[in-house]
Amino acid sequence: MGERFVLTVPDEVAARFLVAAGACAVPGPDYLRDAVGDRGLGRVAAGLLASSRLAVEPVTTVSGPLRERLHRLGGSPERLRDVFGAARHITVTSVTAPAARPRAAQATRLAARTLAAALGGAAADLDTGRVLPSEDGPPTEPEQFVLGRDWAPVYITLEPGDATRARAETAGLHRLGLPEVTARHVPYASMLTAANLVRGLAWQLFADRSAWLARGGGAVHEIPAERPVSAGDVMRFWGAAEPARSKPARTAHITLGWTDTACPGCTAAIEAAPAAADGETWWAESAARAMPKLIRPTAPSSP
Repeated sequence: MGERFVLTVPDEVAARFLVAAGACAVPGPDYLRDAVGDRGLGRVAAGLLASSRLAVEPVTTVSGPLRERLHRLGGSPERLRDVFGAARHITVTSVTAPAARPRAAQATRLAARTLAAALGGAAADLDTGRVLPSEDGPPTEPEQFVLGRDWAPVYITLEPGDATRARAETAGLHRLGLPEVTARHVPYASMLTAANLVRGLAWQLFADRSAWLARGGGAVHEIPAERPVSAGDVMRFWGAAEPARSKPARTAHITLGWTDTACPGCTAAIEAAPAAADGETWWAESAARAMPKLIRPTAPSSP
């Protein structure tokens, strides 16, 4: 059966957004419940607002956790100016059971974007550290959930303590009830390969957890510690179909382990480590052959 890797399903998961605006008056929850609509994700958002599982609160004091997330916020200089230069800041946060994800997170982002549009302000995703794009019209969220729609972006940073190597890590999986996923000690020439490996593993873990919860699984979720990751997993992360093949897909075999993480408030990340002893060769050969040579495919069409 092979070695098992043990994951714990949290009791609750939170999705956090920030709205920055210059308006002094903030619409009340009744306005937001009407504005998000009464269908699909709008109905989910309205239900969360009515049950107080989704809270819209003005920021009066920048607490330690919020300060840490704000320090990690990235975007264009103009969008960052919109956020940090605003006169008023409002948090939009949902806290739900893991079984409610991902739709609760989708509904929360819809609520934040709707509020920002109403105030003529900007919305930021505090879990991924990104300022959301400006709106050209009334905010909408695709009903179909796709991880690659900015739910778990991958950041490339220097490996702490070793500036000759890089690190690829997701940001945002924790709001879906999973640890972040990382690849460490990556040669610079393999950074794209590492980013796609992390994306593929993130999709696998999300799919495994979704199936586990759908079967009524409990708080302890065991998965194989050694597993292959293929280009098809990466394409599913983006919501794209894998091209037809005449030969079996190549895979990158990895071993799961625990490591430190840059995620605020998270205790650890899942490390995707090479199953081969020679990591340097593995990145340049096995992993490189298995992973697609792309940064991002054409955006999937919304249903």
